[in-house]
Amino acid sequence: MILADITTQLLVEKRSLYFAADDQTQTPTRHEPAAVEERTASSSSSPTRLDHHYDPMRTLRWATIGLTLHGPYFFLTFRKLDRLMTTTTTTNSLFLVAKKTAIAQLVIFPPYLVALFAYLGVMEQSGGSSNVDYDEIATRVRVRVPEAFASGCMFWPFANGINFAFVPAGMRVPYLASVGGLWNGYLSNMNARKGGDGK
Repeated sequence: MILADITTQLLVEKRSLYFAADDQTQTPTRHEPAAVEERTASSSSSPTRLDHHYDPMRTLRWATIGLTLHGPYFFLTFRKLDRLMTTTTTTNSLFLVAKKTAIAQLVIFPPYLVALFAYLGVMEQSGGSSNVDYDEIATRVRVRVPEAFASGCMFWPFANGINFAFVPAGMRVPYLASVGGLWNGYLSNMNARKGGDGK
């Protein structure tokens, strides 16, 4: 999740790696003189926003989610799914693959999305304080989950179909981590685009 977020911020969202503790004291560099001048000029009238710069706190939030929600949730649910639906043959039948894929998409995926966007909302709002607007988080979940689920319906059935049909059980974690990186980059971008990350 860390690599997916960093890649998304730098390559997809075209954020720069400019770091500054105090924007007003920074001088333009040869790589981004207009951006620094714009921030310096606007800093006297309004607070400086670094929306176009890499956000390490956003990456830290996604890393926390990966370690405390994403990894444990999918490890436990896919392990349970594999135990409930196993075959005695060495290859999975098409019916079993379709059944596992449908259960993963319709039963396992939606609760994860609800937990993900609620968790992100709490982390983005709290920022070390106890003032969290749970109504805003509930609205965020109601808006983002259907979009993420619809997008996931175009991505995950194919990824999980390949996973259940062709990937040996011992290689599923690396496979899902690889395709999950693409998906997590999409979610990171969607969350930021929809006004997440405290912006």
